[in-house]
Order: sequence, then C-alpha cells, then structure tokens
Amino acid sequence: MIGSGPVVLTTVGDQYLDPVRLSGVVWTGASTAGDVVELRDPVSGGLLWEGRASDSHTYLGISWNPYGLHCPHGFRLATLSSGRVLVYLREE
Repeated sequence: MIGSGPVVLTTVGDQYLDPVRLSGVVWTGASTAGDVVELRDPVSGGLLWEGRASDSHTYLGISWNPYGLHCPHGFRLATLSSGRVLVYLREE
C-alpha cells in the first residue's frame, strides 16, 4: 500500500521503482529563469514530465486526473536545477 503524501525528490538520481500511475507533480522552490526539472522513465529514459522556470519563484505543476500517467517502471529525477519535486501517486 502506498503511504500518504507525495514522494519528495530533492537530488538528481532520486527514484521510485514500483509500477505506478502519477496523479500530479509540483516543482517548488527558489529558482533562476531557465532552471529545468525532468522526470524520466528509469529503464527507457523516456521523458515523463519537464518544467522550465521563467522567473525566480518556481511553483509549476501538472495534474493527470482522473486516470493518471502510467509509469510501469516508476520514475527517476533526471534533472533538477533547483528546488524540490513533489510527485503525487494515484491510489487504486
């Protein structure tokens, strides 16, 4: 069973390796214009989500409700210029 709250990613290489559906992602923290975050499939390297900061206060996100984004291999934080990433898992 998945615990409550988001999976918090703070360092490039952080990963969650169980099959899951993502219901949402939030990238937050101080940033500089041009900072980037990428979530990728840990097996194929395919891009799952990318965000790019346009100013100095990042709060970007996406919601994949109601079905979620299927991640059969989990996900990996491939790029993080600043801040942290909160990944919300869809509970079945």
